Amino acid sequence: MSFCKEVKNELIAIRTGWCCKPALVYGLMLYGRAFSIKKISIQTNNENVANVYCNLIKEVYKIEPSLSVGGTARPTYKAEVSSESERLKILASIDFGMGEDVIDRSLFLRDCCVNAFFRGVFLACGNINNPEKEYRVEFNIKNEKLADELLNLLLESGIVMRKVASKSGFKLYTKESAVIEDLLTLIGAGKQTLNLIDTKIIKSVKNNINRARNCDSANISKTVEASIRQRTAIEFLEKKGMLYSLPEELKSVALLRKEYESASLKELCRLSNEPISVSGLNHRFEKIIKIYEELK
Repeated sequence: MSFCKEVKNELIAIRTGWCCKPALVYGLMLYGRAFSIKKISIQTNNENVANVYCNLIKEVYKIEPSLSVGGTARPTYKAEVSSESERLKILASIDFGMGEDVIDRSLFLRDCCVNAFFRGVFLACGNINNPEKEYRVEFNIKNEKLADELLNLLLESGIVMRKVASKSGFKLYTKESAVIEDLLTLIGAGKQTLNLIDTKIIKSVKNNINRARNCDSANISKTVEASIRQRTAIEFLEKKGMLYSLPEELKSVALLRKEYESASLKELCRLSNEPISVSGLNHRFEKIIKIYEELK
């Protein structure tokens, strides 16, 4: 089962209070496939969403929508209010397009009703990616006015999303994990919010481990490369009979490197008979390499 379906199934299982049911079904209808005098319908791949759409309309308006299913490999469920008189009955109970705003806020009797409305909108046109792969939640909306009003209504509840045009209309989306957590909490998907947070923590730990491994690998590579450069210079000077004529401070570190070929500078500092810092040791090796390059 996809993460999105798990979220929607959790939302459907919520016991909605009577004051919130009109707002919930309103969100489902308004952001469904169609909501006008000509057609009130929803189309979804989630049978549970189609069933809750029908059940809520029946409870709130005493109207029973028709439900059909098509497709074989991936069934598509379509629920619609077939009768024009029944559509008029629904529209008459809502301030639909009478004022400046398309969304009828008179249905929001309490804050919980607003959250129920968002829940209905998500069930109708929302989608969320599996957080193990990508943080992204979006609403797919055909009408720009509806998209703008939902964007503003979400903003009033502290949910910041972006709007972009798409082939089928407009999308409101966010890729911010914190915003997604707030949205899921707002609409009532508490269990999936916790799952998302758990996934986020696990991904963070894995990323930190990978960064540490990459850092260790990079440090090992640098150590090996530096050792090769130093040994090349020392071997050249030894073949030329110049190694033991170097100043004592350079000769001592050259012999130390000959004895411990793969040791890091920090390890060589501990192995040295004289107290010396890593930067001091590195500076001496650079002097040896400079002599080698001048002679070469």
